[in-house]
Amino acid sequence: MLNVILTDVDEIGDDMLTNPHSQLISFTGSTAVGKHIGAIAGGMLKRVALELGGNNPFIVLADANVDRAVDAAIFGKFIHQGQICMIINRIIVHQNHYDEFVEKFVERAKALPYGDPRDPKTVIGPLINEKQIEKALAIMEEAKKEGAKMALEGKRIGNILTPTVFIDVDNHSKLAQTELFSPIATIIKAASDDEAIAMANDTEYGLSSAIFTEDVSEGEQLALQVESGMTHINDQTVNDSPTVPFGGTKASGIGRFGNPWVVEEFTMTKWVSIQKEYRRYPF
Repeated sequence: MLNVILTDVDEIGDDMLTNPHSQLISFTGSTAVGKHIGAIAGGMLKRVALELGGNNPFIVLADANVDRAVDAAIFGKFIHQGQICMIINRIIVHQNHYDEFVEKFVERAKALPYGDPRDPKTVIGPLINEKQIEKALAIMEEAKKEGAKMALEGKRIGNILTPTVFIDVDNHSKLAQTELFSPIATIIKAASDDEAIAMANDTEYGLSSAIFTEDVSEGEQLALQVESGMTHINDQTVNDSPTVPFGGTKASGIGRFGNPWVVEEFTMTKWVSIQKEYRRYPF
């Protein structure tokens, strides 16, 4: 049975969480709301499956193919105007490729067509609502005030924000540590592959990630070091399938979705035993 209730938060409050008939709370949304749900569910010993926010790193290692990395980064940053939990949030590039990557990425971003999403040629369409574009513009203005360097400044056209690219970004800055959820790209320089991995992990989130390298075996080993639920080698971060264990670590959530993992989340495992012969007990 599927029950659908359409309501505002103010109308329903926490009733869906505290209702004794709900044994598991499955939620997709912001980390802040996920923490609220987790706090209430934990107090009632209810299980949760939470798919929350992300600050997904796209890592370009010293031996990467730059042109292919740029192709993937453009798609993984700007698909759906960046409004995807798996979207690339931080682009971390080894210093050997940094200047070349920035130049090619900015040129590609400049050329992305924007406008009416009903036009099949459009890549950058409008953000979801007025509140979201105001939030994106506020992030841009605050970053500029803090001295962030802008290689491409987007412009607002209605609810459309054209691509924006910040470069030489400090990985510890508010700009880098914020889930941008908009067509705003941040590019960070790494002195080494090890530093790139360390930078990737330096976030409270851990949803998706990507590594570009010509050494796939090394990429597999480094993928295990990245603190995220999913890592894609020589691809971008926006990937999903009904048959993969989709989910994150740290502030990006709890549990895994996709078959058969989600079945485990929604199923209570129980041991039933049958004693077929008389059992002699010690007392």
